[in-house]
Amino acid sequence: MSSILTNSSALSALQALQQTQQEMTQTENQVSTGLAVATAADNASYWSIATQLTSDDGVVTAANSSLTESQSVLDTATSAINSIITTINSIKNALSQATEPGADIGSINTTLAQDGQELTDAVNGASFGGLNLLNGSQTATLNFVSGFNATTTGGSFNTISFTAQALTGAGGTSTTTTQPAITDAATINSIVNLATNGATLAYGTNVITASAGTAPVYATTQDAAGTATTNAVGGTGSVTTAGTAGTVVIESEALDGTTTTTTYTAVDANGNGTALADAASLQVSSTTTTPGGLLTSGAVNLTTLQTSAATAATQLTGVEAALTSVTNYAALIGATQDRMTAASTFNSALETNYAEGVSGLVDANMNTASTRLQALQTQEQLGIQSLSIANQNSQLLLKLFSNA
Repeated sequence: MSSILTNSSALSALQALQQTQQEMTQTENQVSTGLAVATAADNASYWSIATQLTSDDGVVTAANSSLTESQSVLDTATSAINSIITTINSIKNALSQATEPGADIGSINTTLAQDGQELTDAVNGASFGGLNLLNGSQTATLNFVSGFNATTTGGSFNTISFTAQALTGAGGTSTTTTQPAITDAATINSIVNLATNGATLAYGTNVITASAGTAPVYATTQDAAGTATTNAVGGTGSVTTAGTAGTVVIESEALDGTTTTTTYTAVDANGNGTALADAASLQVSSTTTTPGGLLTSGAVNLTTLQTSAATAATQLTGVEAALTSVTNYAALIGATQDRMTAASTFNSALETNYAEGVSGLVDANMNTASTRLQALQTQEQLGIQSLSIANQNSQLLLKLFSNA
Protein backbone atom coordinates (compact mmCIF):
# COMPACT_ATOMS: atom_id res chain seq x y z
CA MET A 1 0.00 0.00 0.00
CA SER A 2 1.31 3.44 -0.98
CA SER A 3 0.27 6.49 1.04
CA ILE A 4 1.10 10.16 0.77
CA LEU A 5 0.39 10.54 4.51
CA THR A 6 2.71 7.87 5.82
CA ASN A 7 6.03 6.98 4.20
CA SER A 8 7.01 3.77 5.97
CA SER A 9 10.32 3.50 4.15
CA ALA A 10 11.31 7.04 5.12
CA LEU A 11 10.33 6.45 8.75
CA SER A 12 12.40 3.28 8.89
CA ALA A 13 15.39 5.03 7.30
CA LEU A 14 15.00 7.97 9.70
CA GLN A 15 14.93 5.66 12.72
CA ALA A 16 18.10 3.89 11.56
CA LEU A 17 19.81 7.24 10.94
CA GLN A 18 18.89 8.52 14.42
CA GLN A 19 20.25 5.35 16.02
CA THR A 20 23.50 5.75 14.10
CA GLN A 21 23.82 9.40 15.12
CA GLN A 22 23.17 8.52 18.78
CA GLU A 23 25.95 5.91 18.71
CA MET A 24 28.20 8.46 16.96
CA THR A 25 27.62 10.98 19.77
CA GLN A 26 28.50 8.36 22.38
CA THR A 27 31.64 7.29 20.51
CA GLU A 28 32.71 10.90 19.95
CA ASN A 29 32.40 11.50 23.72
CA GLN A 30 34.62 8.48 24.35
CA VAL A 31 37.20 9.79 21.90
CA SER A 32 37.16 13.32 23.36
CA THR A 33 37.18 12.32 27.08
CA GLY A 34 39.00 8.99 26.89
CA LEU A 35 36.26 7.47 29.07
CA ALA A 36 33.89 4.69 28.16
CA VAL A 37 32.05 5.18 31.47
CA ALA A 38 31.97 8.88 32.30
CA THR A 39 28.78 8.92 34.38
CA ALA A 40 26.61 6.46 36.25
CA ALA A 41 24.22 6.51 33.28
CA ASP A 42 26.89 4.91 31.09
CA ASN A 43 27.32 1.86 33.37
CA ALA A 44 26.11 2.22 36.96
CA SER A 45 28.02 -0.79 38.30
CA TYR A 46 31.37 0.04 36.75
CA TRP A 47 31.01 3.74 37.61
CA SER A 48 30.28 2.92 41.28
CA ILE A 49 33.25 0.56 41.61
CA ALA A 50 35.60 2.97 39.88
CA THR A 51 34.48 5.85 42.11
CA GLN A 52 35.19 3.81 45.25
CA LEU A 53 38.59 2.73 43.93
CA THR A 54 39.46 6.36 43.13
CA SER A 55 38.52 7.36 46.67
CA ASP A 56 40.62 4.55 48.19
CA ASP A 57 43.54 5.52 45.97
CA GLY A 58 43.34 9.08 47.33
CA VAL A 59 43.50 7.82 50.93
CA VAL A 60 46.48 5.56 50.15
CA THR A 61 48.23 8.49 48.48
CA ALA A 62 47.61 10.65 51.56
CA ALA A 63 48.90 7.87 53.84
CA ASN A 64 52.03 7.59 51.73
CA SER A 65 52.60 11.34 51.97
CA SER A 66 52.24 11.09 55.75
CA LEU A 67 54.68 8.20 55.74
CA THR A 68 57.21 10.31 53.86
CA GLU A 69 56.99 12.95 56.60
CA SER A 70 57.40 10.28 59.27
CA GLN A 71 60.50 9.00 57.52
CA SER A 72 61.89 12.52 57.67
CA VAL A 73 61.40 12.53 61.46
CA LEU A 74 63.45 9.34 61.76
CA ASP A 75 66.03 10.58 59.25
CA THR A 76 66.54 13.66 61.42
CA ALA A 77 67.01 11.54 64.53
CA THR A 78 69.44 9.27 62.68
CA SER A 79 71.54 12.22 61.51
CA ALA A 80 71.72 13.55 65.06
CA ILE A 81 72.66 10.15 66.48
CA ASN A 82 75.45 9.75 63.93
CA SER A 83 76.85 13.08 65.13
CA ILE A 84 76.39 12.00 68.76
CA ILE A 85 78.29 8.76 68.19
CA THR A 86 81.16 10.71 66.67
CA THR A 87 81.22 12.97 69.74
CA ILE A 88 81.11 9.98 72.12
CA ASN A 89 84.15 8.55 70.36
CA SER A 90 85.87 11.89 70.92
CA ILE A 91 85.02 11.64 74.63
CA LYS A 92 86.48 8.15 74.73
CA ASN A 93 89.69 9.41 73.19
CA ALA A 94 89.91 12.23 75.74
CA LEU A 95 89.40 9.85 78.65
CA SER A 96 92.01 7.51 77.23
CA GLN A 97 94.46 10.39 77.17
CA ALA A 98 93.57 11.21 80.78
CA THR A 99 94.78 7.80 81.88
CA GLU A 100 98.26 8.53 80.57
CA PRO A 101 100.92 9.68 83.09
CA GLY A 102 101.43 13.42 82.96
CA ALA A 103 98.23 14.06 81.04
CA ASP A 104 97.01 17.68 80.89
CA ILE A 105 93.75 17.11 82.79
CA GLY A 106 92.76 20.79 82.53
CA SER A 107 92.87 20.76 78.73
CA ILE A 108 91.12 17.40 78.63
CA ASN A 109 88.29 18.71 80.81
CA THR A 110 87.96 21.71 78.50
CA THR A 111 87.55 19.29 75.59
CA LEU A 112 85.05 17.19 77.55
CA ALA A 113 83.00 20.28 78.37
CA GLN A 114 82.84 21.18 74.67
CA ASP A 115 81.94 17.61 73.74
CA GLY A 116 79.18 17.61 76.35
CA GLN A 117 77.74 20.79 74.88
CA GLU A 118 77.90 19.26 71.41
CA LEU A 119 75.88 16.29 72.68
CA THR A 120 73.27 18.60 74.18
CA ASP A 121 73.07 20.68 71.00
CA ALA A 122 72.67 17.58 68.81
CA VAL A 123 69.89 16.19 71.01
CA ASN A 124 67.99 19.48 71.22
CA GLY A 125 68.44 20.17 67.51
CA ALA A 126 67.08 16.79 66.35
CA SER A 127 63.59 18.19 65.77
CA PHE A 128 61.48 17.86 62.62
CA GLY A 129 58.12 19.60 62.55
CA GLY A 130 58.29 20.02 66.32
CA LEU A 131 58.85 16.30 66.90
CA ASN A 132 62.06 15.30 68.69
CA LEU A 133 62.79 11.62 69.33
CA LEU A 134 65.92 12.21 71.42
CA ASN A 135 65.22 14.81 74.11
CA GLY A 136 62.62 12.93 76.16
CA SER A 137 59.68 15.10 75.07
CA GLN A 138 57.90 12.12 73.49
CA THR A 139 56.80 9.91 76.38
CA ALA A 140 53.87 8.18 74.69
CA THR A 141 54.12 5.56 71.96
CA LEU A 142 54.07 7.13 68.50
CA ASN A 143 51.86 5.48 65.87
CA PHE A 144 53.01 6.52 62.41
CA VAL A 145 50.37 6.05 59.67
CA SER A 146 51.77 3.61 57.14
CA GLY A 147 48.87 2.52 54.94
CA PHE A 148 45.14 2.00 54.47
CA ASN A 149 43.00 -1.14 54.52
CA ALA A 150 39.99 -0.52 52.28
CA THR A 151 36.75 -2.39 53.07
CA THR A 152 33.19 -2.26 51.79
CA THR A 153 32.19 -0.35 54.92
CA GLY A 154 35.05 2.15 54.95
CA GLY A 155 38.45 0.93 56.03
CA SER A 156 41.14 1.29 58.66
CA PHE A 157 44.66 2.66 58.83
CA ASN A 158 47.84 0.66 59.30
CA THR A 159 50.31 2.14 61.75
CA ILE A 160 53.93 1.56 62.74
CA SER A 161 54.44 1.92 66.48
CA PHE A 162 57.59 3.51 67.81
CA THR A 163 58.62 4.25 71.38
CA ALA A 164 61.10 7.11 71.65
CA GLN A 165 64.00 6.87 74.06
CA ALA A 166 65.50 9.90 75.72
CA LEU A 167 69.18 10.58 75.36
CA THR A 168 68.92 13.46 77.82
CA GLY A 169 66.20 15.16 79.80
CA ALA A 170 64.61 12.03 81.24
CA GLY A 171 64.78 11.81 85.02
CA GLY A 172 66.20 8.69 86.53
CA THR A 173 65.39 7.29 89.96
CA SER A 174 63.96 9.76 92.49
CA THR A 175 64.34 9.36 96.23
CA THR A 176 62.60 11.57 98.80
CA THR A 177 63.75 11.74 102.40
CA THR A 178 62.62 13.69 105.45
CA GLN A 179 65.47 15.21 107.42
CA PRO A 180 65.54 16.45 111.02
CA ALA A 181 63.84 19.80 111.56
CA ILE A 182 66.06 22.86 111.83
CA THR A 183 65.60 24.67 115.15
CA ASP A 184 68.70 26.82 115.30
CA ALA A 185 67.60 30.45 115.03
CA ALA A 186 70.63 31.60 113.07
CA THR A 187 70.28 28.83 110.52
CA ILE A 188 66.56 29.46 110.18
CA ASN A 189 67.20 33.15 109.65
CA SER A 190 69.79 32.49 106.93
CA ILE A 191 67.47 30.17 105.04
CA VAL A 192 64.25 32.20 105.18
CA ASN A 193 66.13 35.29 104.06
CA LEU A 194 67.69 33.69 100.99
CA ALA A 195 67.07 35.81 97.93
CA THR A 196 64.99 34.13 95.22
CA ASN A 197 66.48 34.00 91.72
CA GLY A 198 65.40 33.15 88.22
CA ALA A 199 68.48 31.10 87.45
CA THR A 200 68.57 28.13 85.10
CA LEU A 201 69.56 24.97 86.93
CA ALA A 202 73.12 23.93 86.13
CA TYR A 203 76.18 22.63 87.90
CA GLY A 204 77.37 25.43 90.19
CA THR A 205 74.15 27.47 89.79
CA ASN A 206 71.28 26.82 92.21
CA VAL A 207 67.66 27.79 91.71
CA ILE A 208 66.05 29.35 94.79
CA THR A 209 62.33 29.95 95.14
CA ALA A 210 60.43 31.11 98.21
CA SER A 211 56.83 31.54 99.30
CA ALA A 212 56.23 33.83 102.28
CA GLY A 213 52.83 32.33 103.01
CA THR A 214 50.27 33.58 105.55
CA ALA A 215 48.66 32.27 108.69
CA PRO A 216 47.72 28.58 108.62
CA VAL A 217 44.23 27.20 108.01
CA TYR A 218 42.08 26.73 111.11
CA ALA A 219 38.81 24.78 111.38
CA THR A 220 36.28 25.05 114.21
CA THR A 221 34.22 21.98 115.20
CA GLN A 222 31.56 21.45 117.85
CA ASP A 223 30.81 18.23 119.74
CA ALA A 224 27.42 16.96 120.98
CA ALA A 225 27.76 18.86 124.24
CA GLY A 226 28.25 22.10 122.38
CA THR A 227 31.93 22.43 123.10
CA ALA A 228 33.75 24.22 120.28
CA THR A 229 37.28 23.25 119.32
CA THR A 230 39.56 25.07 116.91
CA ASN A 231 42.38 23.12 115.27
CA ALA A 232 45.04 24.22 112.83
CA VAL A 233 45.03 22.83 109.30
CA GLY A 234 42.34 20.20 109.15
CA GLY A 235 39.03 19.21 110.64
CA THR A 236 35.57 19.20 109.14
CA GLY A 237 34.23 22.31 110.77
CA SER A 238 34.03 25.86 109.45
CA VAL A 239 37.27 27.45 108.27
CA THR A 240 38.02 30.61 110.21
CA THR A 241 41.40 31.63 108.75
CA ALA A 242 42.80 30.57 105.40
CA GLY A 243 46.40 30.64 104.26
CA THR A 244 49.42 28.56 103.26
CA ALA A 245 52.65 27.74 104.99
CA GLY A 246 55.84 29.52 103.96
CA THR A 247 58.44 27.51 102.08
CA VAL A 248 61.92 27.90 100.66
CA VAL A 249 62.92 25.57 97.81
CA ILE A 250 66.50 25.12 96.66
CA GLU A 251 67.35 23.09 93.54
CA SER A 252 70.95 22.09 92.88
CA GLU A 253 72.80 19.92 90.37
CA ALA A 254 75.88 17.80 91.05
CA LEU A 255 78.76 17.30 88.70
CA ASP A 256 77.34 13.98 87.49
CA GLY A 257 73.97 15.56 86.71
CA THR A 258 72.15 14.40 89.84
CA THR A 259 69.58 17.02 90.91
CA THR A 260 68.52 17.66 94.50
CA THR A 261 65.41 19.60 95.49
CA THR A 262 65.34 20.60 99.16
CA THR A 263 62.14 22.09 100.61
CA TYR A 264 62.18 24.00 103.91
CA THR A 265 58.70 24.48 105.43
CA ALA A 266 58.13 27.04 108.18
CA VAL A 267 56.24 25.89 111.31
CA ASP A 268 55.39 27.69 114.52
CA ALA A 269 56.07 26.62 118.11
CA ASN A 270 52.98 24.38 118.04
CA GLY A 271 54.13 22.57 114.91
CA ASN A 272 51.60 24.30 112.64
CA GLY A 273 52.46 25.74 109.25
CA THR A 274 53.16 29.44 109.31
CA ALA A 275 54.72 32.27 107.32
CA LEU A 276 58.49 32.35 106.85
CA ALA A 277 58.90 35.38 109.09
CA ASP A 278 57.15 33.57 111.96
CA ALA A 279 59.08 30.30 111.68
CA ALA A 280 60.08 28.73 115.00
CA SER A 281 61.61 25.80 113.09
CA LEU A 282 61.92 24.49 109.54
CA GLN A 283 60.79 21.07 108.41
CA VAL A 284 63.12 19.68 105.75
CA SER A 285 62.44 17.25 102.92
CA SER A 286 64.83 16.41 100.14
CA THR A 287 64.25 14.76 96.75
CA THR A 288 67.25 13.45 94.85
CA THR A 289 66.87 12.52 91.17
CA THR A 290 69.62 10.76 89.32
CA PRO A 291 70.11 11.86 85.71
CA GLY A 292 68.42 9.77 83.07
CA GLY A 293 68.71 9.19 79.37
CA LEU A 294 70.98 7.03 77.27
CA LEU A 295 73.86 9.47 77.62
CA THR A 296 74.00 8.71 81.33
CA SER A 297 75.47 5.49 82.68
CA GLY A 298 75.55 5.24 86.44
CA ALA A 299 77.38 8.30 87.73
CA VAL A 300 78.73 9.14 84.28
CA ASN A 301 76.73 11.84 82.49
CA LEU A 302 78.39 12.49 79.15
CA THR A 303 76.86 15.96 78.80
CA THR A 304 78.50 17.22 82.02
CA LEU A 305 81.49 14.89 82.25
CA GLN A 306 84.70 16.05 83.92
CA THR A 307 87.57 13.70 84.69
CA SER A 308 90.77 13.16 86.60
CA ALA A 309 93.63 10.70 86.42
CA ALA A 310 91.98 8.67 89.18
CA THR A 311 88.49 8.50 87.65
CA ALA A 312 89.19 8.35 83.90
CA ALA A 313 89.34 4.54 83.64
CA THR A 314 86.05 4.03 85.48
CA GLN A 315 84.39 6.80 83.48
CA LEU A 316 85.59 5.22 80.25
CA THR A 317 83.60 2.09 81.15
CA GLY A 318 80.48 4.24 81.64
CA VAL A 319 81.03 5.95 78.30
CA GLU A 320 81.28 2.55 76.58
CA ALA A 321 77.96 1.54 78.16
CA ALA A 322 76.33 4.78 77.01
CA LEU A 323 77.69 4.23 73.48
CA THR A 324 76.17 0.75 73.43
CA SER A 325 72.78 2.13 74.50
CA VAL A 326 72.87 4.86 71.85
CA THR A 327 73.93 2.37 69.18
CA ASN A 328 71.07 0.02 70.11
CA TYR A 329 68.61 2.90 69.85
CA ALA A 330 70.03 3.80 66.45
CA ALA A 331 69.46 0.19 65.36
CA LEU A 332 65.82 0.44 66.51
CA ILE A 333 65.34 3.61 64.49
CA GLY A 334 66.97 1.95 61.47
CA ALA A 335 64.66 -1.08 61.71
CA THR A 336 61.66 1.24 61.86
CA GLN A 337 62.94 3.10 58.82
CA ASP A 338 63.15 -0.21 56.94
CA ARG A 339 59.50 -0.93 57.80
CA MET A 340 58.51 2.50 56.57
CA THR A 341 60.41 2.02 53.31
CA ALA A 342 58.68 -1.32 52.73
CA ALA A 343 55.29 0.22 53.51
CA SER A 344 55.98 3.12 51.13
CA THR A 345 56.93 0.70 48.34
CA PHE A 346 53.76 -1.32 48.92
CA ASN A 347 51.60 1.82 48.93
CA SER A 348 53.12 2.91 45.61
CA ALA A 349 52.26 -0.51 44.16
CA LEU A 350 48.70 -0.16 45.50
CA GLU A 351 48.35 3.25 43.85
CA THR A 352 49.39 1.70 40.54
CA ASN A 353 46.95 -1.20 40.98
CA TYR A 354 44.09 1.15 41.82
CA ALA A 355 44.85 3.31 38.78
CA GLU A 356 44.96 0.29 36.48
CA GLY A 357 41.75 -1.07 38.00
CA VAL A 358 39.90 2.17 37.42
CA SER A 359 41.30 2.37 33.91
CA GLY A 360 40.08 -1.11 33.08
CA LEU A 361 36.57 -0.22 34.24
CA VAL A 362 35.97 3.21 32.77
CA ASP A 363 38.65 4.07 30.20
CA ALA A 364 37.77 3.86 26.54
CA ASN A 365 39.75 1.62 24.18
CA MET A 366 40.90 4.31 21.80
CA ASN A 367 41.76 1.89 19.00
CA THR A 368 38.29 0.43 19.13
CA ALA A 369 36.65 3.84 19.52
CA SER A 370 38.53 5.24 16.52
CA THR A 371 37.57 2.30 14.32
CA ARG A 372 34.00 2.45 15.54
CA LEU A 373 33.76 6.17 14.83
CA GLN A 374 34.87 5.72 11.22
CA ALA A 375 32.34 2.93 10.75
CA LEU A 376 29.54 5.04 12.20
CA GLN A 377 30.47 7.97 9.97
CA THR A 378 30.09 5.67 6.96
CA GLN A 379 26.79 4.35 8.31
CA GLU A 380 25.56 7.92 8.79
CA GLN A 381 26.32 8.76 5.15
CA LEU A 382 24.54 5.63 3.97
CA GLY A 383 21.61 6.40 6.26
CA ILE A 384 21.26 9.87 4.81
CA GLN A 385 21.25 8.42 1.29
CA SER A 386 18.65 5.82 2.27
CA LEU A 387 16.42 8.48 3.80
CA SER A 388 16.81 10.59 0.64
CA ILE A 389 15.75 7.64 -1.57
CA ALA A 390 12.83 6.86 0.73
CA ASN A 391 11.62 10.46 0.57
CA GLN A 392 11.68 10.28 -3.25
CA ASN A 393 9.08 7.45 -3.20
CA SER A 394 6.31 10.00 -2.60
CA GLN A 395 7.28 11.78 -5.84
CA LEU A 396 6.71 8.54 -7.79
CA LEU A 397 3.02 8.67 -6.90
CA LEU A 398 2.60 11.75 -9.11
CA LYS A 399 3.29 9.65 -12.18
CA LEU A 400 0.11 7.73 -11.46
CA PHE A 401 -1.83 10.90 -12.19
CA SER A 402 0.30 12.32 -14.98
CA ASN A 403 -2.40 11.67 -17.72
CA ALA A 404 -5.31 12.90 -15.61
